[in-house]
Amino acid sequence: TQWAQMRVAELEGEYNLNRAEIRRLGQRFKLVTRETSLIVLDRIEDYARNEIIPPASLRAEYDSMLSAIGTQRRAERKAHLENIVRLFEEKVRWWNRDFPKDSPARKEAKIAFADAVAPAVGMLMEQRVEADRQRDNGSTPRRLLQESASNAPPAAPVASAKMAGPSGPRISAQAANVASTETVATIRLQKWQADAPYAMRLRNAATADLYRIYLDEKPGYASSTAFFLDAADVFFDKGQPELAIRVLTNLAEMDLENRHILRILGYRLMQARQPALAIPVFRKVLALSPEEPQSYRDLGLAYAADKQAQKSIDSLYEVVIRPWHNRFPEIELITLAELNSVIATTSALPGAALDTRRIDARLLKNLPLDLRAVMTWDADNTDIDLWVTDPNGEKAYYGHRLTYQGGRMSADFTGGYGPEEFSLKTAKPGKYKVEANYFGDRRQNVTGATTLSLRLSTHFGTGNQQDQIVTLRLKDKREVIFVGEFEVK
Repeated sequence: TQWAQMRVAELEGEYNLNRAEIRRLGQRFKLVTRETSLIVLDRIEDYARNEIIPPASLRAEYDSMLSAIGTQRRAERKAHLENIVRLFEEKVRWWNRDFPKDSPARKEAKIAFADAVAPAVGMLMEQRVEADRQRDNGSTPRRLLQESASNAPPAAPVASAKMAGPSGPRISAQAANVASTETVATIRLQKWQADAPYAMRLRNAATADLYRIYLDEKPGYASSTAFFLDAADVFFDKGQPELAIRVLTNLAEMDLENRHILRILGYRLMQARQPALAIPVFRKVLALSPEEPQSYRDLGLAYAADKQAQKSIDSLYEVVIRPWHNRFPEIELITLAELNSVIATTSALPGAALDTRRIDARLLKNLPLDLRAVMTWDADNTDIDLWVTDPNGEKAYYGHRLTYQGGRMSADFTGGYGPEEFSLKTAKPGKYKVEANYFGDRRQNVTGATTLSLRLSTHFGTGNQQDQIVTLRLKDKREVIFVGEFEVK
């Protein structure tokens, strides 16, 4: 045992390269390591569930039970995949549908329609109030209309639309070039600034004095993630990206085992267009929380931004094929949009070669969009809603997931992290307001506030795609903050 402890200590010097050996030594010699822990095993089921080899007298029963668990897991994955295929086919039907691009019906028709749906709206509001009450009492209710929100009536009668059947499942290289040539869309983000005294002092400082003032303030905020995020923003704004990134890396040193802080760091590096630096951060997050689909998605998006397309689609596909806890509703569909976009845009490049053989052919279809907005956040057990209001004045949100002109809002995340996604295949000219609604939380704050990351994209899934990312913080529950807007001409 003493030899094993010394060997583990030696291997810890290059932990990332020796994780499997450390795990084997820990299991063999019953040691507590970063890869193993001590647990009490009362039943053979406990051995099988944790895949720990039992005493010889129980080995036959263990092997049999392990085989049964493997069979059950394969069946669960197959059922999960079939459900994702069904949901994806529904999304393809939405994408193939032609929605009206005029203004909604006359006011008289709106009034009649409002009278028709008033009971349903009233019920929805009652359920929201009840959710507030239960949440304030410490319970964790799920919104009762979440599963049926996609069937909620629109804000105005929808004209009849021609339904077209889905096209074939395989992606052609030409798909990446199908961009809307009739519209020009631009993104404007709301400038967000912290109001803390240190932030105002940094913003008012001369560029030559900025780093010295930062060093002067730093000892008083050594444990504050908000301080380093705010200081980095000022350095970026004043044209000093190298110093900004140096400031950001303090987050990695604060608590190397805190996935929330590391996610914030990764998102901020992505916003700074430094995916190569974000990749090792998201790898660490994945090692800390492989049970959360966001870990695979974040890493996959960082690979994509770093032009490592094969690694990107491999990581993103893990989100699609694995069964996840039901507090991550339909994250597979959002990730599929990103996976297919990476494949389509990469396949259109000269000499590109991607291996997509492990991906189910029924899920290989790129769905280009004029507009797309995606919101994620750093805190678990937190409910934030994405709102997008179109030129008709119609708001897409969790309770109204399909708009008159075809805007589609993803399923509602009430338990943390997101993502929530707004998609619009063909955009009517005008302005689209993007907001975040901080509905509430049931957790201890890591940063003193909830950190949001929003990615706004035009011509998503095409060779003309343009992205802008903004990171900001919300402090007050029930707070609604304007994030930015699309303008389509």
